[in-house]
Amino acid sequence: MQDKTITNALIILRKQIIRGKLDGPAHVYALLAARGIDPAKVRVGPKRKPDQARQGMMRLMVLEALRDGPRTAREVAAQIASWRPEIPPEATHKRTTQAMDRLRVAGLVKREGRLWGLAQ
Repeated sequence: MQDKTITNALIILRKQIIRGKLDGPAHVYALLAARGIDPAKVRVGPKRKPDQARQGMMRLMVLEALRDGPRTAREVAAQIASWRPEIPPEATHKRTTQAMDRLRVAGLVKREGRLWGLAQ
């Protein structure tokens, strides 16, 4: 097993202990310290809410936005932003273009110049 794998497993275990308010964080801290990792510098981010990013939702929204005909990426992002106002506009555009690229690779959408449309 690689050192990086062991360290990552300890960090994940530490996060689970902290979030679940379980016993044994001192043991994990000791193991991390023995590996040369300062446990205080390991960041434990907030747990993602289940509805924050549902699997495949962006993909479905892009396909729905392109159903009316070809559009530019900005137009698709604007449509999705109107459906999901809680997502910042710059994040909406980035997520939209990433989803469209994945859909292009999957053969579901095509790009002709600046316009994106559904593949036949």
